[in-house]
Amino acid sequence: MRLLQRDNSNNYILTADLRADDSPPYAILSHTWGEDEVIYNDVKTNSNDWQQKAGYDKIKFCADQAKRHGLQHFWVDTCCIDKSDAIELQTAINSMFRWYRSAKRCYVFLSGVSCLSTSCSATSSQQPGVASWDIAFRGSRWFTRGWTLHELIAPQTVEFYSKEGVFLGDKRSLEAVIRDVTGIPARALRGTPLSDFTTSEREAWVRNRETKYEEDMAYSLLGIFGVHMPLIYGEGREQAQRRLREEVQRSVKGTHHNKFSISFSLSGVPETPHFVARDAEVSEMRRMLCSDGSRRIVVLHGLGGIGKTQLAATYINRYRDEYSAIFWINIKDEASIQQSFARIATQILEQSADTGSLKGLNLQQDHDKIVQAMKAWLSLPGNTRWLIVYDNYDDPKLPGRKADAVVDIHQFLPGAHQGSIVITTRLSQIDMGYHIRVDKLKSEHESLEILSKVSGRNGLQDDGDAKDLVRKLDGLPLALATAGAYLKRVPISIRQYLRYYQESWERITGNLHLRSYADRTLSSTWQLSYEHVQAQNPLAADLLRWWAYFNNEDIWFSLVRARSEMSPVWMKQLSEELNFIDVMGVLHDYGLVEPTTMFQETQGYSIHGCLHSWTVHILNAEWDGWLNKLAIESVASQVPSDDEAEYWLIQKRLLPHAIRSCSTVQKSDVPSDWAFHSLGNLYCDQGKLDEAEKMYLRALDGREKALGPDQVATYRPAPIRT
Repeated sequence: MRLLQRDNSNNYILTADLRADDSPPYAILSHTWGEDEVIYNDVKTNSNDWQQKAGYDKIKFCADQAKRHGLQHFWVDTCCIDKSDAIELQTAINSMFRWYRSAKRCYVFLSGVSCLSTSCSATSSQQPGVASWDIAFRGSRWFTRGWTLHELIAPQTVEFYSKEGVFLGDKRSLEAVIRDVTGIPARALRGTPLSDFTTSEREAWVRNRETKYEEDMAYSLLGIFGVHMPLIYGEGREQAQRRLREEVQRSVKGTHHNKFSISFSLSGVPETPHFVARDAEVSEMRRMLCSDGSRRIVVLHGLGGIGKTQLAATYINRYRDEYSAIFWINIKDEASIQQSFARIATQILEQSADTGSLKGLNLQQDHDKIVQAMKAWLSLPGNTRWLIVYDNYDDPKLPGRKADAVVDIHQFLPGAHQGSIVITTRLSQIDMGYHIRVDKLKSEHESLEILSKVSGRNGLQDDGDAKDLVRKLDGLPLALATAGAYLKRVPISIRQYLRYYQESWERITGNLHLRSYADRTLSSTWQLSYEHVQAQNPLAADLLRWWAYFNNEDIWFSLVRARSEMSPVWMKQLSEELNFIDVMGVLHDYGLVEPTTMFQETQGYSIHGCLHSWTVHILNAEWDGWLNKLAIESVASQVPSDDEAEYWLIQKRLLPHAIRSCSTVQKSDVPSDWAFHSLGNLYCDQGKLDEAEKMYLRALDGREKALGPDQVATYRPAPIRT
């Protein structure tokens, strides 16, 4: 870059072309071009005739200001670039953002804003305390030009001056006005790394701006996106913007992103319709996950129901365009992990140009091979811009911790040190990555925002009863959402709800399963909703209680239909599809269930893990073996034969429910032997041979009891499928 300097005789001299790392401290001018600008050839001449041009006033102003701030050099775009040299012009435009960022001071000369003494006195139409130049400042042409965007964003110090050279304020003191005029968030004006903002957010900052040449609408954004590309004037705005988008994609996703690009799927990702706030945590995640493709891990830990999963989903929705592939793995247990990996493998085989060792695998049976092939695919050279969320890591393998169902996450992590990983867990002892504690909402305003959004009731920020309620709910997002859903459904005042809540609290305080304030808070809100559901739709209450004997995720209609005339009345009612739909609608209205997209074939519904725990320990404090038996038989009746279409998908869907229902069955109320035999087939097909053997032995035991020991030898189960 070339810099200007002025000697004591008022002569202006251009330096030689300097390297960026060898330039002296300098000031820089930001302005809008007029009709009579001083250009490079003017300054190169020995004559000072160019100082008679109208554009000279800006150069003199910049020189004077630089001298006041102890700077000998300054830069002005009109006369420091030889625009007749195509290579120099390209270099300058590709370097402009860096030049403005490196300047010690940036002076904004606003030729359309005057502060003459005759116009600075407040008029009768102005509000008290509003400067006379405020309206002209807000309407300045400088805010409408494309190139001035990076001149506002890049420098640390930006000072605004009227056309008379009167100081109006700097970027910080005028922040509120600049934010209102431009729509640029304060964080960007204060120097937050631009990588913290999505490409769509940054693109929005240039809307309603103009450039003389249509291609410059794209070229002026090069520095904002941190990319470089050749300039082709004449290609048109649309083509220039297309090339810019491609360059940005290569920058954020890597040069191999097309080869490994997988379209984002909501399958397996929980819906977050009422999630608000958490901007600080999302920004912290963004800072930690920004990388050149090398491995980054963020661990979100906190109480159950505090919003960890919703936070991860929000981050994905905000930054999804910056990853070549995003995958969601439910890592709470083995069955969920298998489902997740099989689903992801299917996506890759359908969409990726490089399927690696996944090709040729049997997605129905090769569970361990699928995991290994997935890890290998994620470790391929160039495949660095993926993001994986490992959700519900609540039973981790830790030193000294012994349990049957622990999960070792390291078995499911790719070997190569690349990609981005988010882990959600209730435990803080996970010894990996950067930890972010997801705590209760500290702001009463944020709690009221959730309550207002979910309940559909406005004006809660100034409602004393609403403030009392959110204090009781102690910043727990799940409790706030449950209370809000109740208030949306039931036409009572918040004061009445608060009274009901307190009564519910007093009833459950002695329960041993509710050790913490958070547990009691959630239980109280659910108890209120459950009682109202029970009064309005007893069938919905029956299903919620029965849900304790199934897995918390993915209940669908055919799974809960009655199988015999011996089924209870409520189960027969549930077997009518319209009743089932109505039941799920009621539970959804009260914020107790959410539709799931884990499997596209049939609509399923899920409940939060914390709510499921409540149905187990509170609604079923006295364990009901009959309900357990019904659950096992319902699952067993759905096990398909291997000649049915998509039988392996149905099996994967059934497996978590089989594991849950069988893990709690007691000696009494043992299901029929056919149910255990059917589940044995399910386990066998899914490669769980130990579990299959246990089911077949239970089936034989049941048959022996039914026929007597002398007859059992004549009983032979169907051959094990291989």
